[in-house]
Amino acid sequence: MSFLISLLVVLHMICWAVALGTWVAAARTRQPNKGMAHAAAGALVLGIVLAALVSIAGDPNHMKLGIKLVVALVAVLLAYIADRKGADTPSPVWFGIPTAIIVNIFVAVLV
Repeated sequence: MSFLISLLVVLHMICWAVALGTWVAAARTRQPNKGMAHAAAGALVLGIVLAALVSIAGDPNHMKLGIKLVVALVAVLLAYIADRKGADTPSPVWFGIPTAIIVNIFVAVLV
């Protein structure tokens, strides 16, 4: 079970890295890539699976998981809004994507 959880954590972090990397790649033109939204959604799904496995395996930190879930939902929502609006994405939505991703990573590491 420990190996499975570790593997899923690695995949979860790779998804967040891909989402942030595609945002950085598109930052100059503000033309979002579909990969950004899909990677953020993949990280969300993997996070939910990880939360379920950790709940089965031991005593999870419910506050941390709840905060991460809300922030991940915000990141996914903003990424899909940016994908739909294209180059006309408003600045709060565009800059909210990396902010939500970075906040999610900080919560994961520091809380």
